[in-house]
Order: sequence, then structure tokens, then C-alpha cells
Amino acid sequence: MIKSWLLKVIDDGSWEKYNDLHIDQIDNAFEKKAHWFEGGLKCYEYAVFIIKELELPYTIELAFSLKSKKIVKNYIIKDIESLKREFDSSPPSLYVFHDEWANLEEIKKKGTKLEDFMNCNKILGNWYYYQLFDERDREIRRVLYLI
Repeated sequence: MIKSWLLKVIDDGSWEKYNDLHIDQIDNAFEKKAHWFEGGLKCYEYAVFIIKELELPYTIELAFSLKSKKIVKNYIIKDIESLKREFDSSPPSLYVFHDEWANLEEIKKKGTKLEDFMNCNKILGNWYYYQLFDERDREIRRVLYLI
């Protein structure tokens, strides 16, 4: 499923439109919130493996949508259980971006790089926290992402 999605969005260019893949579409085991974090990491690692194996010049992102807040909340989640309580109703998603795409650096810069979250040498990539005020519902949208 992941490989098919990757090759399709790369081939048709829909990665530029943020054509994502929710992890619950990959495996029914990832439908429950309790499995989103571990499932997201497994899917991310597999997608990174595919990109490397096929020697494609693309970068994978895993994004976790967090509950909105009424006020800006600086990142204070330090452990997985706290993070799981912050998940909103949307399962995590995979995104893919071309390595030379100008907006790739902007995606990294928009978030705050988290130096002390998931200090794990096994995971390739960096964690970022992002929040943005949404005028429509006057709430702060929050995302944790690995790229």
C-alpha cells in the first residue's frame, strides 16, 4: 500500500498538492488511537526504506494532528503517553516531498525542532512542533511531525 501510494504521487506529481496517506488506510490495525504512534512510526520507517531502496530523491514526513487549543501552547509533551492524549480525531498521515522542492526547507522551518523528544538513534529524521492560529474557528491548530 505504501509503495503503491509513493509511486503514484511521485509519478502524477500530486505530492505537490500534499496528497497524503493516513495510516488507517494502510492497515486496519492502525484504526485505534492507541496504535497511532507506533503504527505511524512503522509506516514512516517503511516509507523511508522504500525511498532509499529505490534511490528516489524524496523525503518522507509523518504528521500527527493534535487537539486544537484556544491559546498558544508551547510544546511540553515529553513522553509517548502524554502525546497520545493530545491526538485529535484524524489518524497520522504520510507525506512525500521532492528533495529539491523549495518548500521542503520551509516545512522544516515552520516548526520548532524538538531536540529532546524521542531521543532514539533508530529513527531517521527530526521531530518538529507547529502551531497556527485558525481565523475560522479562532483556535490554535497543532501538529507534531517527523521529517
